[in-house]
Amino acid sequence: MKRTGIIFIIYAFTILNCKAQPNGSFENWTTVFSIPEPDGWQTPNFLSLLSPPNPLSAFKVTGLDVHSGNYALKLKTVYLNNKPPQLLVNDSSGGTYIGKIVFSPLSSTQGFPYTERPEKLQFWARYIPVGNDIGKAGVLLKKWNISDFDTIAYSLIEIPPTPVYTLFEVDINYFSSEAPDSAVIAFATSKNAGTSRVNSTLYLDDIQFSNAVGIAEGLTEYRTSAYPNPATDNVTIYAENKDADNVQLVDINDKLAGVYKLQNNYSKINTSLFASGTYIYTIRDNKERNLFKGQFKVVK
Repeated sequence: MKRTGIIFIIYAFTILNCKAQPNGSFENWTTVFSIPEPDGWQTPNFLSLLSPPNPLSAFKVTGLDVHSGNYALKLKTVYLNNKPPQLLVNDSSGGTYIGKIVFSPLSSTQGFPYTERPEKLQFWARYIPVGNDIGKAGVLLKKWNISDFDTIAYSLIEIPPTPVYTLFEVDINYFSSEAPDSAVIAFATSKNAGTSRVNSTLYLDDIQFSNAVGIAEGLTEYRTSAYPNPATDNVTIYAENKDADNVQLVDINDKLAGVYKLQNNYSKINTSLFASGTYIYTIRDNKERNLFKGQFKVVK
């Protein structure tokens, strides 16, 4: 039997009915049939409920396997020895997408309501492939047109071997000037049938959109921004969250650049002594728990 990576339009019975359940930092999980699942995301783990069962391919991880916060998502390519014939699931599978399967009545949602036109999809990932396997990430922005969805934007990138957490950016390619009404984000541990290998492993954390004017929208109900972007002497961080207490800055190499207090949701930071480059900011509460992330650039 052929071994291929999980496809993005995963199930033949999919109903494209978007529901807002984003969880880009993978901090929120719910146990479904004794299996921990990341809120708002669907994985092939439900196939382990078949008889005989298939192996699990998605896992809740913590500790050194996390980029920030308490938890991250680990995905692994597994061989499916039992799959229902009505499902378009490949023999080897490992991946996730924003959405959720409902078992009664049987249906699936893919995506969440989204009306912005971001410039990029950003995420932190580690990828440990077997052999010449290649991971992938994709984003689709779409709009319902009475009878079907129009594609507003679509992008797909490969994820090469990456032994430590690295920031990836997906440049979003637009095919329409309209605003979308929903977005689908998906990841796979194996991109191609010819290179797919069991046990290729992908770790994911801190997924968010960013747009051309520097406003980063994490996959939460809150917003954060950094301006001006790029910055020279000063940057102001704004966080729309009643629990936001401080901002932690790191450079692109994850080296700490400082921790700054938020006052009335704002923090003005002197960047005159910062080296040119990209900086990641994390909004935290007063117990140093991560709420969401963004980034800005410093140019001299």
